[in-house]
Amino acid sequence: MKNFLYKEIRLSLSPVNYIFLAFTAMILIPTYPRYIPFYYLCLSIYFLFCNAQVNRDMEYSLILPIKKSDFVKSRCLLCAAYEICGTIITVPLAILINSLLPVGNPSGIDADTAFYGLALILLTAFNYVFFTMFYKKAEKPWKPFFMASIFFWILYFAFEIPFWLEDILDIELIRVLDSTAAGNQLRQLPVLLLGILIYCCGWILTFRKSLENFEKVDI
Repeated sequence: MKNFLYKEIRLSLSPVNYIFLAFTAMILIPTYPRYIPFYYLCLSIYFLFCNAQVNRDMEYSLILPIKKSDFVKSRCLLCAAYEICGTIITVPLAILINSLLPVGNPSGIDADTAFYGLALILLTAFNYVFFTMFYKKAEKPWKPFFMASIFFWILYFAFEIPFWLEDILDIELIRVLDSTAAGNQLRQLPVLLLGILIYCCGWILTFRKSLENFEKVDI
């Protein structure tokens, strides 16, 4: 598995994936939705699958003395590591933009502790739909990406609408979750922990369902 994961890093990742990591800096754009950099992480994973398809990576991998489970597991681990890396990169940038613009972000939730929990839930939804759909037929990744994107944006609007209507709703919980004040970060911690839990469990479910689908595919 270790050697196969190394193969994934060397052959499946392309320069595009590394360039897209730089797009996480979009979190520094004033009055800009903070979730957008996370969608670029999803888009980068789509390009990763496209690159693998062009290079006939699946056919090459499955002639090696490995199990189908190793193939799916290594791809899941690679994408999880990529998303976590991109998320970590945004953290110091979020601290920087919050210090430069303490008035907040009028386009949606601020990049605070609760925001990261919600962002992880968005990634989880995308991952589950994309991976399970792709490995159902193991063909072109554009359709799974399209469907996964729909789920991503539905959740995006569901998460953002309460913050767009923050002044109208006048709900204390929403104000707390949209605050970058140091005193409110501890109060937001349950949302972050929930997001981490859902993200970890989501990858386990994604792998198992993807493998179940892939076992039925005749390559």
